[in-house]
Amino acid sequence: MNHPKSRGKLGIILAATLVLSGCGTSPPPRYHALSLPAEQQASGRARMLVEILPIALPERLNREEMVLTGESGQLDVRENDRWAAALPDEIRQIVTDTLWRTLWAADVYRVPVPVEASAPQYRLALRIERFEAIPGKTAQVEGSWTARRLPRGAPVVCRANFTIALPGRTPEAAAAALAVGAGQLALALADSLGGLTQDKADTCAGSR
Repeated sequence: MNHPKSRGKLGIILAATLVLSGCGTSPPPRYHALSLPAEQQASGRARMLVEILPIALPERLNREEMVLTGESGQLDVRENDRWAAALPDEIRQIVTDTLWRTLWAADVYRVPVPVEASAPQYRLALRIERFEAIPGKTAQVEGSWTARRLPRGAPVVCRANFTIALPGRTPEAAAAALAVGAGQLALALADSLGGLTQDKADTCAGSR
């Protein structure tokens, strides 16, 4: 037969265990996206094909958690704020959508659309140099890319850097600012690729 005092002590221990286990429970992660799903599937006939190589990204940023930058430059890894997809894939989707929207250029790996018989093919390699957001200040997106016509075109190398105001201090505001910067970088890339197709002397004129 259990003694009443023993049952009382056991109840206290169980209650304390439940409290401690509750304190150790972390909130569910929040997911953020740079690109939004297209309102409709790509349609039409591609005027050019682009072989987009895997997007290169600094290893410190190539993770599922969102990495912000503190005012003194320290990295702030947000364990509960994560990207909806791998960050290189998020950036690639923005580039793919922009090339299709501006040049009718299809990513050969992602957009199964009809292709004009004489459509030229290009190879594109993009490296993200900076992808930083300082809440309350700015976001900065910088990248360099190499593009050339296949099979034996001369390579063209360009670079662009964009700074976006970021007055908000939330992860949502940071993700939105980085999305704007990534979109501007994709537009600069599309401009340079369009210049390459027209044999312009300075195909990086739209970059900055």
